[in-house]
Amino acid sequence: MADNDCNQVIDIEDDEEDIMTSNLEKHPMIVNRQASNDENLFGVTVNSEEEAYNLYCEYGVRIGFSVRIDKRRKTNNVVRQVNYCCSKEGFKLDSDPSEVNKTHRLETRIGCPAKIRFGLQENNLWKVTLFVPEHNHRLADPEERQYLRSNRKLLVAHKGVIRSMKSAGMSTCNTYSYLAEEVGGSQNVGFTKTDCYNFVSRERMEMLEAGDAQSLINLFKKSKLKIPCFSTPCKLIKRIG
Repeated sequence: MADNDCNQVIDIEDDEEDIMTSNLEKHPMIVNRQASNDENLFGVTVNSEEEAYNLYCEYGVRIGFSVRIDKRRKTNNVVRQVNYCCSKEGFKLDSDPSEVNKTHRLETRIGCPAKIRFGLQENNLWKVTLFVPEHNHRLADPEERQYLRSNRKLLVAHKGVIRSMKSAGMSTCNTYSYLAEEVGGSQNVGFTKTDCYNFVSRERMEMLEAGDAQSLINLFKKSKLKIPCFSTPCKLIKRIG
């Protein structure tokens, strides 16, 4: 396929809290402390949980780290508190030494303490009640921030353009190149080439599954016309039960 001619970006971020010290100022591994002097989110309020997540994601992009949802606490089935953290929070569980890994990936969970907590107030606003800005790892440079997972989003408009161009016979690689050219470079697209490939693959699978289901339905209808006593599997199962 022509799409294979293009290099794809390999995402090494992990999708997966309990690392919190009461003496962060003396922690020997804390770096990038200057970030806390640039912007302090403590006390900021937003209107909804979605706005809370977007606020921290936007902050993460400006600073240079990816965000992960940590914990959500409920009271009477109502979410009252939500925590977000750096994607490098916590540690990976030790793997089974008897299992042989086919690939070796960079360590992505290194116990980063950076986090934020939003609490639901009586006025239904979400307020930042805890803000830990320190990270224990290098933050992404501006040219790398396009690859941060929490910063990558395929908007409805993007999906529409991709569908149209694929329907016209354009390769996924060229489709992504077109989008990048329209916005002045891949760093401005909002998602990576791999995200584009993954979206196209999901769309293709959904079409195939829908087509298979319709083919099966058509087969049953034809069988019913040819054999009046033919029963669909559902009717047969119901009859046997």
